[in-house]
Amino acid sequence: MKCPKCGAEVREGLAACSVCFAPLTGEEAERVAKLAKEAPQPTPQARRTVESAPRGSTGRGGGAAAATLVVILLAVIGAASWYYFVYMRSPQYAARQFLEAMKTSNYEQIYQSCVWTGLLAGVQSGRDVERVFGLAKRMGFDVSIQGYEIKAVEVRDSTATVKTSVVRGNNSDDWDLTMVKGNDGKWKCDLFSSILSAIGGSLRLPSSLPGLDSGR
Repeated sequence: MKCPKCGAEVREGLAACSVCFAPLTGEEAERVAKLAKEAPQPTPQARRTVESAPRGSTGRGGGAAAATLVVILLAVIGAASWYYFVYMRSPQYAARQFLEAMKTSNYEQIYQSCVWTGLLAGVQSGRDVERVFGLAKRMGFDVSIQGYEIKAVEVRDSTATVKTSVVRGNNSDDWDLTMVKGNDGKWKCDLFSSILSAIGGSLRLPSSLPGLDSGR
């Protein structure tokens, strides 16, 4: 016989089900059997729906969320790649590094941001930069800046001109930076050429520039 409560096969004559321990005789057994018959049974269509539903399925909403996440991830990777492989290797980025070092008087960073040619070819450290800038200031030209703005960039093979506007005291002056591209693909400011391009221009540089030999 079958247990009216759990449906398990049980031996005839038992007083209770050996699986769920429901009573098999008496009024309590009749009540359990009646409740089991009155309980709604799942329809065949409902059974097929439950059986055919894939386990762990998240539906269309989950698929859309996953696709959006992939798009965002690709966008972040693309932006990071552009910044590292393109922008950080551009003359504009190198000019910004140089100008920021000039603004904060970071002489070591100025040294690292420039190539040293002409009268400045003897510069070999940030301390040399500080000494040369100090000498120029004593001669009436203060090279420090309080702010800057990059206006345009013109690239010609391994050289570039970065047109800037720098704030010096209460004045805003135009300064064209000469940038050169090294064998490693990185750009640096040719400070001596940049100073020469500014002589007689709006930066109002003196016609003679101090050399490293002065004051040694």
